[in-house]
Amino acid sequence: MPTNVYKPIPESEMAAALRQIDPTAGGEIGTVGTATSGSIGCAIERYGPLFKLTFTLAAARVPVTDGAASGSFGTLKIFTFAQAGISFLGARQDYTAFAEGAALTAAAGDAAFEIGVGTTAISAAADATLGNGVNENVGQAVAITLSGGTGTGTAVDGAKTTALNGTASAITLNLNWSGSAATIEANSTIDVTGTITVVGAFLGDD
Repeated sequence: MPTNVYKPIPESEMAAALRQIDPTAGGEIGTVGTATSGSIGCAIERYGPLFKLTFTLAAARVPVTDGAASGSFGTLKIFTFAQAGISFLGARQDYTAFAEGAALTAAAGDAAFEIGVGTTAISAAADATLGNGVNENVGQAVAITLSGGTGTGTAVDGAKTTALNGTASAITLNLNWSGSAATIEANSTIDVTGTITVVGAFLGDD
């Protein structure tokens, strides 16, 4: 009858295993974006191939380009992943406050817009819709109309059916914004406060 013999696990293997479940992972996941005003905080957790990113936006500024009759658009890069294939398993958005730039609605405080998270930065006005699926393919569009400059919005997404190939070009997360032609008056800014949580799995690199 064979005898079980205890073989200690080498410290190097233990250290490597612990790095895979480190709830304070950082650079190996990717890098957090920066805003020209306000801030983007991000708590990064990794458990093997799984990751969880919890963003805290504090008046993070999104520049807005007015497209006249087409509405307006703006984008803010909040994260750049390390190169890898990624499957997004879920996201939650909770926006608690917005602050309009002085010219955005000519002081009316009535901006109507959609905001969401996508792997492609919105690049054209679409009259208060994010329109293209890649502009909201991680966190679905949240429709908001401000009243006196105040408003909130939330959304929860489940797993996506299509994994993304970020092995040749790193995948980014972009906070995308699309304003209505009826309420936006000029190029300006919108400052966003709230939290965004994104969960996913790395599928490896080439």
